[in-house]
Amino acid sequence: MRQRTRRDVLRATGAVGLTAAVAGCLGSGDSEDVEALDAPDGTEVVEVGPDGNNSYAPDSLTVAPGTPVRFVWLSGGHNLAVTGQPADAEWAGHDPLESRGFSHEHTFQVPGRYEYVCTPHQEFGMRGVVVVEAEE
Repeated sequence: MRQRTRRDVLRATGAVGLTAAVAGCLGSGDSEDVEALDAPDGTEVVEVGPDGNNSYAPDSLTVAPGTPVRFVWLSGGHNLAVTGQPADAEWAGHDPLESRGFSHEHTFQVPGRYEYVCTPHQEFGMRGVVVVEAEE
């Protein structure tokens, strides 16, 4: 019988850690049974990680000032890191990584362009924008 070496233990624990990390990013992706998708009238919804993809749906949304937007996680391991917004706006996004079923809501008041990314998945193109346009 072969004795286990330190390298064998490191390989085994590394594989377990990698499996857990990948599993955290995956989800069933089904939008069924996610109560947060049932937003009140006048609230726009952005799906975070729909169908287990590294994306926001829609990835571009145009709203009027005062419109609440609900971001609903449909898979895990995602966040909303603000990368750009109007100078007088104060949206902090939501930096902690969250799992399926979580939601974050923000009412966009200041006209302009609000850009955000999912920090762990921005290199895969997980970026979004909310454009707030004042009615003329």
